[in-house]
Amino acid sequence: MNQLKENGYQFLDFITINDEELECYKPLAGSFAVIQCTGRFLLCYNVWRQQWEIPAGRREESETPKECAIRELYEETGQIVSNMIFKGLVKVQNKTTRAIKFNPVYYAEIEKLQPFVENEETSKILLWDLKEEIGSIDMVDINIFEYL
Repeated sequence: MNQLKENGYQFLDFITINDEELECYKPLAGSFAVIQCTGRFLLCYNVWRQQWEIPAGRREESETPKECAIRELYEETGQIVSNMIFKGLVKVQNKTTRAIKFNPVYYAEIEKLQPFVENEETSKILLWDLKEEIGSIDMVDINIFEYL
């Protein structure tokens, strides 16, 4: 059975908007890169949190949310995908501070995976059918899959 982890954040909602409305939501945090390949979803194994995750991370100063998703996808999985489309925002709450933040979610379909090189954050990648037993996965990520 898969173990669901929360890592300090509780999923509140998935907000379907267009990307022109992004700036209406504050604070706008880092982006998720959801990639589907042959009917399965790309996950990476985060060695620090010891769990499978959707590629995601913080925005750098001058980055757009989409640029963040593209960069994080590449850094964590080695995949180069630029034709991602905006799907909406994940609204989460920090379980300790109760602060709310909004994470943009970008999506793309690809035909095949590019080679993966292990890095300091990610030890492996896999394509997941949402059913297979894979171990630990973040609950926020499971909620994202339910909305896509």
